[in-house]
Amino acid sequence: MSLAPHLGQAFSLCLCLVLATLPVALGLANCPNGCECDDDTLMVNCGEGTLDVLPIALNPAIQRLVIKNNKLKTIDSSMQFYAQLTFLDLSFNDMLTIPERSFAYHAKLQELHLDHNKIGQVSNKTFLGLSTISVLNLRGNLIAELEYRTFSPMVKLAELNLGQNRISHIDPHALDGLDNLRVLYLDDNTLTTVPGELTFQALHSLAELYLGTNSFMTIPGGAFQDLKGLTRLDLRGAGLHNISGDALKGLESLRFLDLSDNRLPAIPTAAFQRLGRLEQLNIGQNDFEVISSGAFSGLRELRHLELTGAQRLRRVESGAFSGNTNLEHLNLSSNKQLNELSSIALGGLPHLSTVVLKANQLSSLDEGLVPWADLQTLDLSENPFECDCRLLWLRHLLGNVKSVKSVEESTVPGKETTEMDGDKVREGPGLFQ
Repeated sequence: MSLAPHLGQAFSLCLCLVLATLPVALGLANCPNGCECDDDTLMVNCGEGTLDVLPIALNPAIQRLVIKNNKLKTIDSSMQFYAQLTFLDLSFNDMLTIPERSFAYHAKLQELHLDHNKIGQVSNKTFLGLSTISVLNLRGNLIAELEYRTFSPMVKLAELNLGQNRISHIDPHALDGLDNLRVLYLDDNTLTTVPGELTFQALHSLAELYLGTNSFMTIPGGAFQDLKGLTRLDLRGAGLHNISGDALKGLESLRFLDLSDNRLPAIPTAAFQRLGRLEQLNIGQNDFEVISSGAFSGLRELRHLELTGAQRLRRVESGAFSGNTNLEHLNLSSNKQLNELSSIALGGLPHLSTVVLKANQLSSLDEGLVPWADLQTLDLSENPFECDCRLLWLRHLLGNVKSVKSVEESTVPGKETTEMDGDKVREGPGLFQ
């Protein structure tokens, strides 16, 4: 009987044992060119270089491996030698595919970054073995769809980034099993409808959802009704032309909402009635022409409002912010046609401390618009103010401020800045000169 096959098997077994018990010094000896290998911290960083395959002879005890900006095409079998990894970054490479079960031996991996590659597909077998992972980054790839239970092996996943892909279809059960997911990025894809109710039903712990830069047109009623714990919803640039009255149903815990850079023809007042705990709203760069009385009336806890770059906005009516008595920061800048602020548009806002009216078409301001002396920050720059008797009160106000507070003049030509113990009042270019 020939001993050759048995000797070959024995040799392979010995090789595996040797790789698993390499001395610390040997890890340094096999550090590829362009990489930094530290056997004290068990870290390998290959930075930028020309690696097109995973190194096979690194210290098998390494815990952090970073191979960014290289030329890796795929994840080969050598990955199994690094079963102690807790952090793996293979971003900015040329990977087209991830073979099934590539991470079957990586039960300790907590973060996996595969962003900015050319990965076109993932399945429910791609991530088998990743039972402890908390962060998965697949941003900037070519993924077109999410299949049934794609991420179900990752039961402890807390953050999933799928932004900047080509996702146009999501199986209703694609996200099943992600009971601990808190942050989900689906922005900058090719979705034409908000994912269905079943998609979000499994995400009991979701706190942040990013859906901007898609092409939704509208939001179906109750689309988010199962996301009871959501605190941040980003829908900027989502192509929205309409938001129905019950589109935001179920979002009673929402604190931050971004609806900027859409095509909304009016403030969606009815939808806002459900957001009693909202604190910050960005709604600039939309198509409304008027902010009507009570436009934000349901937002009782609103503190920070950004309404900038609305190219068609012409008028803010009286009582526009009635009911927003906790408002502290109001930014109404860069609305190129805004030329009318009602004399009581900002009335009844006892906590208002910052008002930015920069770069509008305002020619005058009413003295009773706001308790000016109580503001910490006021920016009126880049408006075509008519410096006549109607604005004499403002000149007196600024003069009184200068007489009792330390003053620091800016050196910007045509612009004057008054600092009041660190607070700023900005006048428009050439104002009162």
